Amino acid sequence: MTPPRPEPRDLENDLDAEYIPFGEGDAAVPIAAHYGGYEAEYGAIRARVGVMHLPHRGLIDVRGDDRADFLHRLITNDVNGAAEGSTFRSLLLSQKGRIVADMFVHHGGLNTWLELDACDIPAVLVALESKLFAEDVTLTSWVGERACLACHGPSTAALLQAVEGEPSDAVSTVDAMVGMPGTTHVVGLAGARVSASRRDVTGEVGVVLWAPTADAGRVYRALLEAAGVEVASATDGVVPTPEQAQRRRSTLRGRPVGWMAFNTARLEAGQALFHVDFGPDAIPGELGDAALHEAVSFTKGCYIGQEIVARMKNLGHPKRVVVGLQLDDDTLPAGGSPVTLPPEPGAAATSGKPVGVVTSSTLSPLLGSSAIALAQVKWGQHQPGTTLHLAGEGVMKPATVTELPFVAR
Repeated sequence: MTPPRPEPRDLENDLDAEYIPFGEGDAAVPIAAHYGGYEAEYGAIRARVGVMHLPHRGLIDVRGDDRADFLHRLITNDVNGAAEGSTFRSLLLSQKGRIVADMFVHHGGLNTWLELDACDIPAVLVALESKLFAEDVTLTSWVGERACLACHGPSTAALLQAVEGEPSDAVSTVDAMVGMPGTTHVVGLAGARVSASRRDVTGEVGVVLWAPTADAGRVYRALLEAAGVEVASATDGVVPTPEQAQRRRSTLRGRPVGWMAFNTARLEAGQALFHVDFGPDAIPGELGDAALHEAVSFTKGCYIGQEIVARMKNLGHPKRVVVGLQLDDDTLPAGGSPVTLPPEPGAAATSGKPVGVVTSSTLSPLLGSSAIALAQVKWGQHQPGTTLHLAGEGVMKPATVTELPFVAR
């Protein structure tokens, strides 16, 4: 009997992954936090290559002759002007300009994919379908149809090339894909047809992969083994041998990496995440100039929420904005802890006026293990060099508003 194909989750379990939930309530998805070696996993991202499974990401498949114009009228970025094969960030907003979803648009010749957090897909489908009238457009959730993997680190290209094959319908090469950010390519990996796009979320070379679910376990395993990981899997009875351990020493020496190591690297790179550093109560202007201009076109016509975005850009500024904060030591502020003005001289340390909230934080190895954080703070307190106070480990500590990224790579 042919053994069942392993899923990425099966391999994660074989590698002793510890899980945390991504999302809330019934929509939460378990994601690997670490594999027992956070420091080594972070080191792989910075020096070699880390391989991730991202089960919290999903796709909406959009088809039909009117799909480009339909999406162009609804989301914040320019779809009609997008070239075939391009990939770009965009937002879906409510009528009041609040962010419904933060997505990447993969625009192909036959169909367009909307890549976003899987927990947002039901609401996005409802919002888009409510705008359909006579257009030739079909919207389908592809949750369960494709699995998302990612590689981060300076050896990413070498790792992908190590498992690159030549399926008859592959239309690009790993080398071409890595050299063309802002595009999506179909490449052959471990005998499977995989959609791949360059995305440097951690400050290192990064590639996001979408594999058919039936092939995802094989692709994931091939990436791990090419990186030098011996997967002792209950699904096929493989047991590492001394010879396999020696072979690892001559490989790329990458690792599977979990959310903790990825989170540290993406924070050092100053990358804010939807549902972590901002949420459905945010408007685009609160993301900061770099993210705003990445996700929003200011030259296209109308879209849902466009009036709010244009008014904010032309006539004013948001009430708050996401900023980076750096402390002088390793006092780590927890997500949700307050950001305040410095207390008046002689006043209690906790008497500073609240001006924001920490959204995520980490200790930065590249900054001498000092604490860094992203936070939402009131406009006027967002300028680089401003001193604010954070609550961390039971004390109030000064922190400096810092230009992002924290560390340029």
